[in-house]
Amino acid sequence: MLSFVAQRIVKGVFVLLAIVVMNFFLIRLAPGDPASVMAGEAGASDPMFVQQLREKFSLDKPLPEQLFSYVKGIVQLDLGFSFRQQAPVSQLIVERLPATLLLTLTAFGISLLLGITFGTLAARFAGTWADTAITVSALLFYATPIFWVALMAILLFSVYLGWLPSFGYETVGANYTGWRHALDVGAHLVMPAMTIGLFFMATYTRMTRASMLEVKRLDFVKTARAKGLRDNVIQRRHVLRNALLPGWPACIRAR
Repeated sequence: MLSFVAQRIVKGVFVLLAIVVMNFFLIRLAPGDPASVMAGEAGASDPMFVQQLREKFSLDKPLPEQLFSYVKGIVQLDLGFSFRQQAPVSQLIVERLPATLLLTLTAFGISLLLGITFGTLAARFAGTWADTAITVSALLFYATPIFWVALMAILLFSVYLGWLPSFGYETVGANYTGWRHALDVGAHLVMPAMTIGLFFMATYTRMTRASMLEVKRLDFVKTARAKGLRDNVIQRRHVLRNALLPGWPACIRAR
């Protein structure tokens, strides 16, 4: 086991290093001079200012030295300095990380909960109108671009109905505290989390349905029915549990 883990770690390090090097060269292959672009955004075209930018961001050094400096900074967790934001990149990431994690984890929880629920219902009523409705809805959400769903949600729930805010993390200038702040953040979280969650919900619905239909044909399920167990117990304890085993994390298995 230790040898397997060590091999995985070494392979992961090489993959990350290859990604870093590819990212470096992709940026360098882009047309234009980065220093000139930054000077243009700053509203200055003085050659002296452009040269200062090249020296500040090590653009005046040979390409191998730039690559070494870039990789060294990544290894030391020094992600560089944002000219546009005038702040270290690592600081910008840390400032935005809580909101990103909150949105990602909430969307994941929504997609997981809805996906397992609808997938279970579709498998239980396979071949009926309920199964068809759930399957068609899942395919529709999977095929529809997320940005279009988000725009339609803003038009419906923000513009026409006025139920939810259309942008932001919290109400600007409200300075809420305690539960009012939590509710305000939650209101801003509903639409983006649901929009992202519905897309992945479609995938989990199809996976759960297919796994449950496969498990329902196995002998131990037939034995459970022959013993006279209720259908709800069979679906929850025997079919769903074993359907989640192959492709789902252990933390979300039915208890």
